[in-house]
Amino acid sequence: MRAILMPAIFVLAAITGLASATIAAPDPEAVTECDKLASHGSDPERVAPGVGQSSMRKAAAISACLADTSMQPENRRLQYLLGRAYFYSGRAADAMPHLIFSAEAGHRQSQFVLGYIYDSGLQGVEQDRCKTEALWLRSARQGRFAALVSYPHHVVRGKFDDCDVNASTDEMAGFLDTAKGMASDYYRRAWTADVTDDFNVYRKGKR
Repeated sequence: MRAILMPAIFVLAAITGLASATIAAPDPEAVTECDKLASHGSDPERVAPGVGQSSMRKAAAISACLADTSMQPENRRLQYLLGRAYFYSGRAADAMPHLIFSAEAGHRQSQFVLGYIYDSGLQGVEQDRCKTEALWLRSARQGRFAALVSYPHHVVRGKFDDCDVNASTDEMAGFLDTAKGMASDYYRRAWTADVTDDFNVYRKGKR
């Protein structure tokens, strides 16, 4: 009996091993239901069309993003989208861990959004402009348009005076030059031009 059973066991083990070997890990760039329901139109890493705050089906987005992040817990884009859906639902305490994870993982849109939340003290989050300074600098160095302009805008207005401002005037000038090249519509061009004018006055005063 044993001689008959052993080959069957080996066959079962071989089949099981083959099946496990052929199960592919989720593709981090694949479009998920979370992407479809919660993507931000200005996110450089988005893989689906953007969904505005007013049109987002928030409960469905949270449910989808919870499911998708459970399959890909290290996916910084999906973590950001879950945080976005929570925040738009007025659930800042639930949103913040996901936004922080995503920002720390290098997601430039999350870095900018999280910095904005700290800058404005939204939904009862403690205002901390030094956290904003650090987050927007990282986002600007990765080429996020809003950070490229907002960072020098805040520096010029002294909003980071109590922080360790880590960008030199030369680097900030570079940020604005990059933003100018990215400004694809009238409002972006006008905003960039206004901040650049203010920055040039500020820079002359530093010399």
